[in-house]
Amino acid sequence: MMKPTTTVLLTVSLLAACTPPAVSPLTEQNPSATTASSSIDTAYWTEQPYCSGRYQLRLPSKRRHGSTHIDYNGWSVMVMFNDWNRNVRNINEFKQNGRAGTKIVVDTRTLIPDRAMMQVTRRDFEWEHIIRDRGMPYEADLYFKLDNDDAYIVRSYFRIPSDHGKAPANWKAQEKEAINTIEKKFRQEILNGLKTRQEFEVPNKHGICLIGGFIADDGKKPFEVHSTVEFAKQHDMSLEIMHGDVLKAGEATLLQRKVDPEKGLLVKALTRTIRQGKRTINGMSGEEKLVKWGGNKYMFFWERDGGDPRIMMQFGAEKKDGTKRSEAEVLAIWDTVLPTLKPVKP
Repeated sequence: MMKPTTTVLLTVSLLAACTPPAVSPLTEQNPSATTASSSIDTAYWTEQPYCSGRYQLRLPSKRRHGSTHIDYNGWSVMVMFNDWNRNVRNINEFKQNGRAGTKIVVDTRTLIPDRAMMQVTRRDFEWEHIIRDRGMPYEADLYFKLDNDDAYIVRSYFRIPSDHGKAPANWKAQEKEAINTIEKKFRQEILNGLKTRQEFEVPNKHGICLIGGFIADDGKKPFEVHSTVEFAKQHDMSLEIMHGDVLKAGEATLLQRKVDPEKGLLVKALTRTIRQGKRTINGMSGEEKLVKWGGNKYMFFWERDGGDPRIMMQFGAEKKDGTKRSEAEVLAIWDTVLPTLKPVKP
C-alpha cells in the first residue's frame, strides 16, 4: 500500500489568454477519436479492478495508493500508515499514566478484539475555576484497523453540563451515559458496516471503499477524500481521485475554470489546452480538460457533472524536463483508463 507522496493540487487560476483551439472531445459515441489501442498495452493499463470511495476503475495491478484524511457522514477520520501497533501501545500507556500529563483517561474499551478500541479522556480542569457554565469537555477517540497495519482514528467531543458552575451531583452517571451513547454511535455509523476487503475486490453493494476495507451504507452518506495512486516502474505519472468536492450553485465547472499547473508567466505562456469538452463515461455525463505545459508535462482532468468525482492524471509534472512519453502515448493511457470508471454499485 502506498504511503502518500507529494500530491499535485488542482489549482484554479488564470492561464495565458491565448489558448489555442482545443481538439474535439471524446465521448462514448465517438470512440474513433482515441489512439489507445494502437500505441500502448491496454491489457496492462486495465489489468485489475481498483476501488476508491464510491467508484471503481481498472488499473495496473502493481500500484501504491493512499490518503491521509477522510470525511465520512460527519466524522473526521485520520489515517496513520503502518501505525496500528504504536497507537495500541499509546492507548495502553495513556490508560496507566494519563495522556500527555494534562488529560485524564476516563474509559478504555475494546470494541472489536485486535481491530477496534475506544478511549475517552477529559482535561484536568476544576469545575469551579475553569468550566463554569460551559461544562466539562471530553474527547472520545475511536481507533480501528482493516486488513493492514494502518490506524484509522475518529475523534469526537462532548461535554457534561455544569450545575451553576459546579460539578453536577450525578456527574459520573452522566459521564457513563454519554460514553455509552458515543460508543453506540461509533458502532452504528462506522463499525457495524465495516468489512475487510482484498486489494482487487470490488463489493457489489453500496458503500465506501477504503484501503483494505469497506464501509457498507445506503450509498447516500456524504464522503470526502483525495486518493493518489502510483504504479510500479511508471515514475513519471500518477492518478488522483477526488471524492466529495460537490460544486455549489453557480460555481464554475471544469470547462469554465482555468487550470494553472505552475506559477510563472513563462509557464503560462507555454501552457495550452490540447483537448476539452463534454465527455460521458459509462452513462455519467461530465467534462474533460487536458492541459500540456513546460515542454512535455501533462495534467488531464475529468469531472462528473456536479463535481463529484474528479479524476486527474499527470505525466512529468514532478520532473524538471517532464515526461519522455509522446503526446500520443499519454493520451492513449488516459483514453484507456478513464472509460473504466464507474460506480461501485450502479
